[in-house]
Amino acid sequence: MNTFQIHNAIESRTSTRTFQKRPLDHNDLEMISAYLNQPENRIGPFGNRPEYELIIETEEREKDTIGTYGIIKNPQGYILGGCTTDPQALFDYAFVLENMALYLTEIGIGTCWLGGRFKKQQAMSHLTLADDEVIPAISPIGYPEENRRLKEKVMRKVLHAKNRKPADELFFYELFGQPLGDRASIFQQALHYVRIGPSAQNKQPWRLIFNADRTQVHFYIVTALADHPLYMCPPEYLDIGIAYNHFKAGVDEVGITGELVIEEPDIEKPSSAIYITSWHMN
Repeated sequence: MNTFQIHNAIESRTSTRTFQKRPLDHNDLEMISAYLNQPENRIGPFGNRPEYELIIETEEREKDTIGTYGIIKNPQGYILGGCTTDPQALFDYAFVLENMALYLTEIGIGTCWLGGRFKKQQAMSHLTLADDEVIPAISPIGYPEENRRLKEKVMRKVLHAKNRKPADELFFYELFGQPLGDRASIFQQALHYVRIGPSAQNKQPWRLIFNADRTQVHFYIVTALADHPLYMCPPEYLDIGIAYNHFKAGVDEVGITGELVIEEPDIEKPSSAIYITSWHMN
């Protein structure tokens, strides 16, 4: 996708939990398969290459073979994959899967990040995983149903799906607790994209700290759901991969280049904060 398409997809994407009963058509299936088969679409910023499978629901076998506890209605397929629970592997898994979700959004196919509410053993039966690998998250796919079910509306309300934390709670200048404020400058669009990104139970666990001259951005998570029994891995490590995906889309849009490094700065941090990585402007 070009920059304009990514912008549109980030702004327009919502979680789809109710799909049309119409199967995915042949042309769309070919486009999805072609995307998945391109090696450059399956590599994350840290160089990990998570493997993904496209599972299509058909009339020849029982529908919804993965199972989502009724959270998802009429899925016409799934994208799922596996990786280790190493933080960088999870970061890359989420970065790549979010790119897929944005691509699908652009071609009119709905998605929904599911990190907890799917039947793990049933999902794992579709993949060949190493002993140290898990399925961190999956996405059902299909054509979105225009009218949401009552159950979906209630869930969105409970999760405060449209609500986002104010920027002053997410983006800081030099140290935690000091809001970035109007210093965002050329990063405004990137931070907007980060702020509206999806996260597990809409907890928005990412925290970004800019250095004094704003040539470095340090990425942290706060452990909002790390021990939650629904998840096969700490979902915050996926959420920060999504956040970086959106950040990169924003800086790419204005022509800023940079690279990720693992070099924790000497910044006092809350006990709940975990350093992940830093972006250095070129």
